[in-house]
Amino acid sequence: MFLRLLVGTSTIFISLILGAFALAVVGYNSPETLSTMLAWARDLKGVITSTGIDPKYNIWVELLLEERQLLFMFFTIAARILLALLAAPFMSR
Repeated sequence: MFLRLLVGTSTIFISLILGAFALAVVGYNSPETLSTMLAWARDLKGVITSTGIDPKYNIWVELLLEERQLLFMFFTIAARILLALLAAPFMSR
């Protein structure tokens, strides 16, 4: 059980690092692509905040959710998927 917890925690940590690295690589090698992705994140934030949620809650979503966070989450999730695909052949039950 401890080994499973260690593997899960390390996967999350490594995916955060890989996501940040991938974000930096895309920004350095193709800034126009990163700018386009940031515009998509801005549009996604607009979709999320215009869902008709009670204003009492929606104001917090608008205040706390930023485009940069959404973009970083995308790269982190992509890194998680990549790590899972790479680790799948080695993980056996």
